[in-house]
Amino acid sequence: MVTHAKLQYYRHNYGLVCITGLLGCRWHRYKQSLRDNRKRDFCVFGFMSLTFLFLTFLLYVILISRNDFDDFNWFMYNFLDGWAPYFIILLSVICVLFTYLAILMLLSLCHIIHGHQLYVHPVHVVFIFICLGCCIAGTIGYSKLWATEWFLIWLSLKAIGPFLQIGCVILMTMVSYIIIGQWFTLSKWYLQMFWLCVYLSVMVGLYISPLFIDSPCVVATSKLPPKPHIIGHRGASGIAPENTMISFEVAEQNGVLGFETDVRISFDGVPFLLHDKTFERTTNIANVFPDLIETEASMFNISQIKELDAGSWFIEDNPMMTLGSVPQERRKLYAQQKVPTLLELLKFVNKTGMVIMFDYFNPPKSNPYYSDMGPIHNAIHESGIDPKKVWWLLSDADIVMSERYTPVVREYLPPDVLREKHINHINIEFSSISLEQIREYWSHNISTNVYNVNTGWFLSLLWCVGTYSVSSDNCHTLSHLENPIWTLLPRNYLILWVTVDVLSAIVIVVIFIVRRIHKQGTKYSPESQSLNWEAQSHQVQQHRSHQRMDSYRRNKRAMKEKLLMRDVASELFDVEPEVDDLGIESNYTVQSTDGRVMAATFHQDRNGYQTSYQDPSRIHSDGIVNL
Repeated sequence: MVTHAKLQYYRHNYGLVCITGLLGCRWHRYKQSLRDNRKRDFCVFGFMSLTFLFLTFLLYVILISRNDFDDFNWFMYNFLDGWAPYFIILLSVICVLFTYLAILMLLSLCHIIHGHQLYVHPVHVVFIFICLGCCIAGTIGYSKLWATEWFLIWLSLKAIGPFLQIGCVILMTMVSYIIIGQWFTLSKWYLQMFWLCVYLSVMVGLYISPLFIDSPCVVATSKLPPKPHIIGHRGASGIAPENTMISFEVAEQNGVLGFETDVRISFDGVPFLLHDKTFERTTNIANVFPDLIETEASMFNISQIKELDAGSWFIEDNPMMTLGSVPQERRKLYAQQKVPTLLELLKFVNKTGMVIMFDYFNPPKSNPYYSDMGPIHNAIHESGIDPKKVWWLLSDADIVMSERYTPVVREYLPPDVLREKHINHINIEFSSISLEQIREYWSHNISTNVYNVNTGWFLSLLWCVGTYSVSSDNCHTLSHLENPIWTLLPRNYLILWVTVDVLSAIVIVVIFIVRRIHKQGTKYSPESQSLNWEAQSHQVQQHRSHQRMDSYRRNKRAMKEKLLMRDVASELFDVEPEVDDLGIESNYTVQSTDGRVMAATFHQDRNGYQTSYQDPSRIHSDGIVNL
């Protein structure tokens, strides 16, 4: 049957084609589906969301851990026995995965907004599960190899807590349009009530969370402590080769309070500066003494040590990724550096009037100066430095100082205990002391030095709690920080908090009303129905299909009956048929006007009209029916 219905014209929407093509590889319009999402689609979207949130948190962890990225590089160097910017490589991989998941999430949200089926191509699903597995494995490895960084993550959350709350409220307000729209699609009232309670609980929790946020950076200007002093960790090791004289000179030029270094004793009793147990990492010992690469540094004479180049490795490896800011003249000085002795550094410190703090590494028992501190004291006396300028790190707070050095403990002790021992300085890692304990020391006029602090936000946080000094590789940047990166007056934060929460609640109510009106005013869309005919009209189409089959069977049976009646009539009435058989096939012979009437009846039935059977006696020979 031929139909003359006007064909529909569909406007090409290349944006939707790209969205469905990138997410589900449905690049043709007829593949786009407005059918309801399947359970599989919801599960895939749930895993995608979980992986995206996990990856976002992992990216945040890596960015915060940049404070100690040098430790990660050297750990990988020792593990893989080769140098590379491992931290940058790790950060790049995380950024690529985050970008990939962010694009998938954006495409999925576009599908939800436009009402398309949330179909994700199986290749994407495989990559999502791979990303989730990598995130879990990375988190486990991070916890085992770098557990102290979790405390740094906690400190960072305390620092940015107010802004994190405001950001979460704004984000949830933005996605409320999608959430409310999906809520209206729920068919069961108890599901609507359940998800409404969940959503309201989340929003109320975000609204009142500032009551539980205690950020040190929310402080009145009058109560802001003075800026912490900077102590050059192994000199200016962030921009110069560590534990070299040029490194200490660069640190002094950047206005540090003093230096922190590491001291070992040579086989012939001369204290020298070196952090590692061997010379392999920071010198060219592989070229000078290739057979002694693994030999402990304290087993060399000072004459052998002075043959080593202690600066070229920094130019070749660029371990701190800062060599680009170093002028060529200074690079030439780097290549001329030797391993300095403690006496050389003490004379420089005495000349500049700074302080010095060092870790002493006892040599092996085969060294003649094992457990002999005489060379250290001799070097201090020979330099002429004021003993009070030497911050002596104690391994036990009960040691009685025979010299008049400034004692410094390495662990947290109550202020009363420190006062009894006449100790006013503490040098401690950031993961071993809380912000409240730093505040406690500050209130008791006890100086706290925290190591290692290499980022501006971390210095700002410790600044707000009253830290006296910090050890840093990046003294060339932190020394120029005039104010904390951010501080907020308590009153201003209260105004900001209330304003954001009220505006968010108003916007959400407006969105709910708009979505409600839009839901009630939704009209039938022919284009949508044509795109989603199979999904939205499956039952109706199935019912119509059964009706068509039944109609076909009835018409077929009626056709057979009519043909049989025509043959019977041709036997009773010997009449020749006319040329027009009114729809009866030409291979059948019509011999009676009765057969013609039956054929006409059948033809009219096919066009939707009903004609009763006429008696053959009422038909003239010319085919006209007598009424």
